[in-house]
Amino acid sequence: MRLSVMATGIPEENLAHLFDPFFTTKEVGVGTGLGLSICHGIIAEHGGRIYVESKVGEGATFIVELPITQ
Repeated sequence: MRLSVMATGIPEENLAHLFDPFFTTKEVGVGTGLGLSICHGIIAEHGGRIYVESKVGEGATFIVELPITQ
């Protein structure tokens, strides 16, 4: 599954931390920085992975890969 967000994109220095618990670029008191970390954990528990491709000024695409099971 691919989810593209056409916005400002994610700065390269933030890409390595996106899925870290409590990582946020928002001001104190706005958000907890847990959303992507929780998504990462749930997807990993199901044997999958989530990652992002982004260019500043062009937007970001989040890719979710899950295994097919019988």
